[in-house]
Amino acid sequence: MRKKLHFLWHHLPIIGSLFSSYSSQYKEQAIPCRHHMEIAQAHPELLPYPIDMFPWLDMPFDNLNEETNLLYKTVLNEIPLAHHPTYIAQYGLARWNAYLKNGENKHKEAFMTSALWFMAHELRLSSETSGWPISSPLQEYYAPELWLSALTQGNVISVLVRAYQLTGKDAFLEVARRAVRTFELDILDGGVNSPLLDNGIYFEEVAVYPAAHILSGHIFALFGLYDYRTITKDYSIETIVENSINTLHALLDAFDTGYWTRHDLLHKRLASWFYHSLHVTLLEALASHTGCDHCKALAAHWAGYQQSFGCRLRHLIMSRVHGYSIDKLKRWVHRLVFRAEWAYNQLLPDRICVPITKFPISGGMRSVLAGVSNAMADRWQITYLTHQKGQDAEGLEILTFGRRIASPWRFPGVWLYCLAGGYKLYILLRKGFHYDLILPQDGVFTAAFAALLGKMAGMRVICMDHGSVTLSENPLLGKAWMNGFSQPSLWPLRILSRLLTGLYLPSLRILSRIATHYTDLFLIAGDEVEDAYRKKLGVHPSRIIRYAYEIDIHRFAPRESKEKARMRREQDIPESSILITLINRLVPEKGLHFALEGIAVAVSKLPPDIQTRVKVLIAGDGPLRSQIEMDIRRYGIDSVCTLWGDATPADVITLLSISDIFLYSGTRGTNYSMAVLEAMAASCAVIASTTPQSNARLLAEGRGIAIRPSDASEIGDALVRLCSNLELCSQMGDMAREYVATYHNAHMLKRTLLRASFFAPKIVLEDSEARYETEA
Repeated sequence: MRKKLHFLWHHLPIIGSLFSSYSSQYKEQAIPCRHHMEIAQAHPELLPYPIDMFPWLDMPFDNLNEETNLLYKTVLNEIPLAHHPTYIAQYGLARWNAYLKNGENKHKEAFMTSALWFMAHELRLSSETSGWPISSPLQEYYAPELWLSALTQGNVISVLVRAYQLTGKDAFLEVARRAVRTFELDILDGGVNSPLLDNGIYFEEVAVYPAAHILSGHIFALFGLYDYRTITKDYSIETIVENSINTLHALLDAFDTGYWTRHDLLHKRLASWFYHSLHVTLLEALASHTGCDHCKALAAHWAGYQQSFGCRLRHLIMSRVHGYSIDKLKRWVHRLVFRAEWAYNQLLPDRICVPITKFPISGGMRSVLAGVSNAMADRWQITYLTHQKGQDAEGLEILTFGRRIASPWRFPGVWLYCLAGGYKLYILLRKGFHYDLILPQDGVFTAAFAALLGKMAGMRVICMDHGSVTLSENPLLGKAWMNGFSQPSLWPLRILSRLLTGLYLPSLRILSRIATHYTDLFLIAGDEVEDAYRKKLGVHPSRIIRYAYEIDIHRFAPRESKEKARMRREQDIPESSILITLINRLVPEKGLHFALEGIAVAVSKLPPDIQTRVKVLIAGDGPLRSQIEMDIRRYGIDSVCTLWGDATPADVITLLSISDIFLYSGTRGTNYSMAVLEAMAASCAVIASTTPQSNARLLAEGRGIAIRPSDASEIGDALVRLCSNLELCSQMGDMAREYVATYHNAHMLKRTLLRASFFAPKIVLEDSEARYETEA
């Protein structure tokens, strides 16, 4: 029997790991946990800290410096530490609560020693901010040698405001105010918050990107802000407090597994017994601060997990299985498959792999990637991995894979495409090509193989979806494919074609779910794509970051009146014309039938003197050209409308430069309309349908006129309004250009990409001050 146990222990290490975990968990349960602070008896006039950290006072593995009377730790996870600011703050707060309970001066003196240490060791990060950086690199969270922590900042603020309450010295509040300022700043700007959701912010215990979203760190940070507001009555921070609370409520369900809580949302590891207990205590304390019934009920629910034998057993098994797979299995697979040691990503990525179906190719996707390359030129070296290599590829590093039969647009070619792409990426990684980040450009075809291989190789995978994830849920697309495959004359071929087409959409659904499961984060531009991920694929909002396309505002600079008149003469357009321009392919989804009808309605309503000045240019080509020519004659606007034909990028700039009004009548679309953005950048007054939905946001607050799709009457009314008031056109154009210049530039795109990938601000120490090098 003993030999059998010995065999199981050494040859089935996960079983031994479970026994070891059970023993560790049993010991951990015996350690006193922090609890909600009770009413102070000795000094009820002073502000108690909401979490009683009494275990700090007598934990056997803590040490007290006899000379400074400050807590320090000699070793933590094999990282040597001395005078760690978080430990000093929490030890001081434990002493503070002890002083409030029994009134002993030794506790007050120990607390003041901690407060004075923070005053003496304040690092001025800028003229308005101060901090106490952690000097222990955390490779697991991509933290460098020096980094800020919202948890530490919050704890220190709690110490300082209590020191002010005890002594009345304003110096403590001045330092606390500078520490509060870091909560108002993005990590990119030297702060400790990360933007999340719409107007949401999360306080990061490890203030680097990718953000870990550690639950306990966020709530501890909130207590620091609550304490500061309570003592100072400074309600200028109310907005960030409310936004952070709303963000927390939106994310709480992501921390709940149904049987235990997660420690963070980056690695999604189960919390230890200690941290799960701490989550319960923190939520209870937060509920008492905010009066939130949801937090109170959730705390009770999470506390029930610890009382349930089934939940405890499941936590024991899953925590060890997950830990074993991370520490042992992944390393073993990585050595076997890629012939290399498993390693976390580097702090500052260099080589980026961009899988894409075809590249380069004209259109919006190339414009987006050109913006990405421009924004990250100083940090990223990009390799494009594509099935088809297009034209004008000079200066680009492009690798190809797969044969012609491996098409992402057909069944079974879509599966061959994924196999070929995955095999190519596998060969590259096995040969030693190291990519710090994989950035697939769709959420179905390339992301399916790129995310799976990326996870196996220990690389971060971020998907930039341009609308492909909506394909599998588009009934019109399925119908179009079915009709397209009904061409063979022989009935066996027709049946086979319909069968293959019927298998295509289910294949897309399977691939999109594979891609969703293994992708770390999604960069999304439009509402339709976000809805598909959240509602159809169940992606939590914490895994989604919205980004804005970059528009080169200088390429679309408005022309002076004389230059504009000259350019119009070159195009045989009268200088006094009111020029309306449409630039799009002549295909059904562009809604040109409704646009022409709306133009006819507008011309009929305009006064004769304005009517004669209206000119319409329709740039683009496509299968509907003959139909559009017939519609122009049928509506009697052939004297007004001119079909320009196919337009080059240079032609687009010229047309927008001489136009007064830009009309977009699309009936289908996702993400942003690049044509609308370019027209806004050129200071045109824009009329655009709300398909894609982002057009409504772009044109809000008077920057343009958003109309319902397929509504000719609204198009006509909007044209009448603008043609009758050219001053309004000019005002709209100026506001639109300013908006694009502010939110759709290289700087804003770079900030988004840094948040999604990797960013660790560099803290440079200079005597008693510090300098933040953000590079953002």
